[in-house]
Amino acid sequence: MKCDSLSLKKYIDKSPKVFFIYGEEIVLQNYAKDLINDFFKKNGFDEKKIITKKDFPNINKILLENAGGSLFGSKLIIEIIHEGGKVPKEIIDIFDLSKSEDLIIIIRSAIKKVTQNAAWVKKIDRSAMIVECNKLKSFEEKIWLKNQLSFVSNNDIKKYVEIISDLFQGNLVAQQNEVNLLKLTYKENEQIKTNLVLDGGEFSPYDLEDKIIEFNTSGALRILKSIHRNDDRNAQLLVWIIGKVVNTSVIAMQNPDIRKGLENAGIWSSKIPSYKNFIKVNSMKKIIPLQKKVYELDLASKGLAGKTKDQFWQDLDNVVIELTAA
Repeated sequence: MKCDSLSLKKYIDKSPKVFFIYGEEIVLQNYAKDLINDFFKKNGFDEKKIITKKDFPNINKILLENAGGSLFGSKLIIEIIHEGGKVPKEIIDIFDLSKSEDLIIIIRSAIKKVTQNAAWVKKIDRSAMIVECNKLKSFEEKIWLKNQLSFVSNNDIKKYVEIISDLFQGNLVAQQNEVNLLKLTYKENEQIKTNLVLDGGEFSPYDLEDKIIEFNTSGALRILKSIHRNDDRNAQLLVWIIGKVVNTSVIAMQNPDIRKGLENAGIWSSKIPSYKNFIKVNSMKKIIPLQKKVYELDLASKGLAGKTKDQFWQDLDNVVIELTAA
């Protein structure tokens, strides 16, 4: 069974509980993954396990051990990260296993294209949902962008769609970055802005990205403390910036050509050397778990995680320390 990422919503509840996500558009891959996670979380799948390359020899054993859900009786989502190259036999063999009602399997592959007549593709097609995340045509891009801007008023949405799509045509990562910033700063009928830089007092929140990828722990913590003291309304933006570093690193690690992966992620050429060094020192095993911590920080910044402000800022410090520990 196949569908494109933008059509996934129509078929998600009609498909087997195994999803194979691939394609050259990483933003759409992330969209598909988040859509699947959110849909099944509402249906009781409230725990998640991530499998990376080092665990591939034991995939079948891991799946069989978790076929009845987690040790605590919870339904489980297992996400398998395939970083590129030929899809290994261990992953293809998954599709011979009987499916469990307590298990959702998401396979995220960095491969860009597949040969539809290949035997392994036909095998997946028979027992899973193949989600294609290809580059969008210009009119599809604008439709996608409009959907991302659902929080913008009807009076403003057309002008934001036009200016963002004109500035970043063909680059969904940059468009998504603009949307994420706009969510934090948008006010109806305000003069249009792009590439917003907010002055948080002594520092701009955007200085934090540079300090993290340069492994400058003291400099990064100094920025957090300064912004906390001068304007803690920028808390959500700080979380977004940390999330950008984490997610960009994952995107680049999944690309055989790290520089190309960083370019595709919308990183400026002047920052690519620092990002490459940051990625070289880190690993998928270290970075992937931080995605969950960033998600929890995002909830906390919105008052949805039951944490005090002091706990939130301490957790923010802890994540930055972990990221900058070379």
